Amino acid sequence: MKLLTILFACAACLIGSAAEAPTDATFADLAVPEKRLAAQQAILDHSRGFTNASPEAKAWFERVRTAAKTLENPEGQAALQQVLMFDPSTKPRLPLNPKQPNKYEDPEGTTPETKLAHLERVLDQRRSAKESPLTAEELVALTKHEDFATAQRANRLLRRVSASAAAPILWERLGKLSQRSQVQEVEDEILRLPVSLAAKHMPTEPAGTSLASKAAWARIVAVRANRMGKPRFAIKAALLPLLKGPANELTEAAWAAVPRLFAEADRAALTEAAQGLSERLAPKAKAALDALPAK
Repeated sequence: MKLLTILFACAACLIGSAAEAPTDATFADLAVPEKRLAAQQAILDHSRGFTNASPEAKAWFERVRTAAKTLENPEGQAALQQVLMFDPSTKPRLPLNPKQPNKYEDPEGTTPETKLAHLERVLDQRRSAKESPLTAEELVALTKHEDFATAQRANRLLRRVSASAAAPILWERLGKLSQRSQVQEVEDEILRLPVSLAAKHMPTEPAGTSLASKAAWARIVAVRANRMGKPRFAIKAALLPLLKGPANELTEAAWAAVPRLFAEADRAALTEAAQGLSERLAPKAKAALDALPAK
């Protein structure tokens, strides 16, 4: 019992010392280089304790404001200004320019890049289409630009302006590319199209002749398989030959699409296609066959 009493007494001493406000001597130490850092920390630690507006908080921060005005040392003044940010009675200020983005002037320029940047800004801010620096026809023309980055940006913005106009252009573009990184960008844009438009313009056989573009077609087919309708049978016929061959990006994408397109009734044809596959591809084929739906 005696030990418990001692612990309570120690706790009371600690609370009393923590609540004790810095004295005038502490504020005077702000002008002394050797003592300035300790004084700043003491004032800051005490200021953090005021979480709600109260008469005590008001009196304390008025004292800090007075000290900030009378202190001649620039470093001490800056420290006290930081302390005043803990005043619960003041409205928090964001360290950002309060000027809204739509108040800034639009970029000036006549190059395709500046016009595309201007259009993207208009779309991001959901401004009127009348403010667009490019017509739909001009945007379609830029999708054929010789620079891939410019053409791809035009494709992306065209998808946002008119998805129905962008869908056939994106599919056509996918079939002409061979570089994997470029194919990936176009594939991503096709997957961002409305599902009905992506399926409507989807070719019934692999887009293009490159391995990368064929694999992208197979991946998109797997994702959009439930919206294909009648072309589904033609797509299945085109996908079946792609299941055979060495393990690569295309054959792996083709086997990944199998459970989305085929059913248990197709098991015989799929089992035949799985014969003689490499050790890398055989487990993927087995997993696809095990995942076949009943219908």
